[in-house]
Amino acid sequence: MRPRLLTFILAWSVAVSSHAFTAREVLERVKTIDDTDRRWTDRTQAMILTVYRAGGIDRRRELTAYGKRYPGDEDKTIVFFHAPADVKGIGFLEWVHQGRGSDQWLYLPELSRTRQISSQGKDESFVGTDFSYRDFEVLAKLFRWSEREAPARFLKEDAVADQPCWVIELRPDQRDVPYSRLAVWVEQARLIPRRLELFVDPNGDAVKRLTLDDVKDVGRIPTPHRLEMVRPDNSSRTVVELTKVAYDSGLADDLFTQRSLERGGP
Repeated sequence: MRPRLLTFILAWSVAVSSHAFTAREVLERVKTIDDTDRRWTDRTQAMILTVYRAGGIDRRRELTAYGKRYPGDEDKTIVFFHAPADVKGIGFLEWVHQGRGSDQWLYLPELSRTRQISSQGKDESFVGTDFSYRDFEVLAKLFRWSEREAPARFLKEDAVADQPCWVIELRPDQRDVPYSRLAVWVEQARLIPRRLELFVDPNGDAVKRLTLDDVKDVGRIPTPHRLEMVRPDNSSRTVVELTKVAYDSGLADDLFTQRSLERGGP
């Protein structure tokens, strides 16, 4: 184990044993370790995405997602659909900015055009799945919001896949987020997110629930290989299964452009 990571874990263990930490400090510690010992510059993920409706499997899709991180908590992601034929060639591009909304574009090959997704359009379904375009923005910023942008508090302790977790509530500024509050399960042992619940009504039930499972170490980075987004209100769920993950392979900056989106990838 790396000396710096060992020191970090030992110091954290002392804080845990004395409960000398706040919900915000837990979130900041997740970000700190992600920015140091678990830091990556670029990522490639091949995945199978399956949408399940009440009657069974509705759609199964194959796609590849590429991501790159930049200074100042700026991220870029581009996604290309490969199969089946009705979605082949569809592309999605997102630039995540610190302190303001993300820029997002969708390329539809049948129209041979790219359209920028408006603020209202971000709440629409992402290519027929249970994820919205806005959900990707929320996931990218979950551990980057400040206390002013999203006040945090402890709710309880719980377990996901037999792993003890802290459950932390966030109430983000709703100018950019359609959810009144979020609850995130942070695994105590590895300081990684294991579940996320999204609420529209602050006093109601969750409208979406994301679970992150099958966590495997890819080098030094614990990576969930199975994600499931559930919408309890309509018995719908979307399962994402990663078939390949690679970090720091040297992706070029010009991959994350509208021109690349329309070209169909590298």
